[in-house]
Amino acid sequence: MKNEEDECISNFGHYCLMFYSSSLILNSSTSSLNEEKKADDDTYNINTSNDKKKDQAVGKILIETLDRINTIHSMQQQQQQYDNDAIYSSIANLKQEHTIISKQYHEILLECGLLDINQFIESSSSGIRDNETTSLLQRYNIIRDSMRQRAHQISSLHRQNSLFELLSSTSSSSSSLEEEEEIPRLTQIENIQHTLAIIQKFVSKYKGNVGSHSFLAGLYKFIDLQINPKPDSKRLDPEYIVRWNFNGSVLTESCRSCIGKHNENESDELAYAREAIEVLFSFLIWIKDDIDLEGGVVNMRMKPIDIHDLGHLQTMDSSTYNKEHMLSFEINKNVSNYTLKRFLSVLPNPKRLDARATGSLEVVSSVNLSCQRSNIEGKEDEDSWFVMMIRYFLEYFHII
Repeated sequence: MKNEEDECISNFGHYCLMFYSSSLILNSSTSSLNEEKKADDDTYNINTSNDKKKDQAVGKILIETLDRINTIHSMQQQQQQYDNDAIYSSIANLKQEHTIISKQYHEILLECGLLDINQFIESSSSGIRDNETTSLLQRYNIIRDSMRQRAHQISSLHRQNSLFELLSSTSSSSSSLEEEEEIPRLTQIENIQHTLAIIQKFVSKYKGNVGSHSFLAGLYKFIDLQINPKPDSKRLDPEYIVRWNFNGSVLTESCRSCIGKHNENESDELAYAREAIEVLFSFLIWIKDDIDLEGGVVNMRMKPIDIHDLGHLQTMDSSTYNKEHMLSFEINKNVSNYTLKRFLSVLPNPKRLDARATGSLEVVSSVNLSCQRSNIEGKEDEDSWFVMMIRYFLEYFHII
């Protein structure tokens, strides 16, 4: 009997994990990761041919059933103290509702031991149970809560997977262009205007979402400090490099709140992170000194998590899930201060935003410099048509 009870609780835990994981993991319309759609009533169809989605639908039914049993138990406790017709009527309605659900999903409830609600009521109210004995209802509640916690852990790992996939794919694209010597130089007018358009589009789309404000404020202060160094630094020193360090979760945690001005991201919950990364890579350099892409999260290879195969997660330390991964960026060495001022002009001032700047700024020691800035004063910048006309005019009349 005990083994049968344990098996039922184990089955219940499996379905709970499937349900909670499906509602927490981010959905992307373009990512290759194994992602699930956001939880809603239409998603959970028990008659689907997809085994994973079927398990998620079963989990939803089981959790609702346990909630109903908990409510009945709580009301019966109240009824012992207060003889109230309203409480009695509510209990009767809930029991009737359970009877209907039991007929509809008989095999599911039987498999997970939730078919007979009387066993929970009797087990919980039994006077012979000592303080060290956990009631059957408590055991189910404990396993439900632990599966919810575990789903959050899986979600955290999944967000890290998603972030590193986006970073890696963007970085790989930039590297391939660099190898082919086709990487856009931010000294050319066309490329500068393209980067300005990327930043403007991002600001226009997400400025109205408070979830983006810490990122936007951080980006503004980063550029501002590079252009306007502290008094003890030289403004035109090529070795004066500012580095912006921030938690990668800043990008992924805001995905669901930053759905765009017109809800453009409804079907792609990774859109915000993807577009923020596009802004970063448009004129910054990703410093990967402390990041092992092959090792991934705590020396685990960064790859999609299949929530059907989660046995190894039970033995992992909780610090694995909670570890924040820092991202570091520096200004592209070809970007002049004049161009940075143009980028700064399209970003909202932090004073007008509702969140503090994310991350920290540091002036990189000359020992740790990856490269010096080569175009601070804009001598390599392509001249605009207006400047070119002035120069032609001066040369024509031998003024210069």
